[in-house]
Amino acid sequence: MYSTSGYDRLYTKSISGVAKLLCMFFSVSGIICILLGAAPLTNPRGFVYIFVMLFACLATALVYLEHYCEMRHCRRHHCNATKYELYLHAALATTCFLVSSAVLTLSLATYSVAAFFGYVTFCLYALEAWYNYRKYIQRDVSTQTIL
Repeated sequence: MYSTSGYDRLYTKSISGVAKLLCMFFSVSGIICILLGAAPLTNPRGFVYIFVMLFACLATALVYLEHYCEMRHCRRHHCNATKYELYLHAALATTCFLVSSAVLTLSLATYSVAAFFGYVTFCLYALEAWYNYRKYIQRDVSTQTIL
């Protein structure tokens, strides 16, 4: 039997839940690589990378907690959660790709490793965006009526 504790324990084992956890892990790993790098923190590319990855990690953590704790913020405000996540993950994938490309232009080993983590994060966000796009299209097709 399922408990009514208000937590979705199966979400942590789903593809979407694991992808979000991996996104957070790789974002934090990239931030640590930039912080341990030889270039000073005043480098604008490293600072922007840290800012974007920190924002991505926090946004992903909020979406993950929303699903895990079954808060369903979008249900209360009558918005489409799948469409919201599609736009969020597409924007995060784009920004992660751009900042990883910018960091890769520096010829430092730690920045190259951070760019690798950024590209892996980009791939995971793109996968999540594709998954949400497919779910949104399937729901859109299933609600159409034939005249």
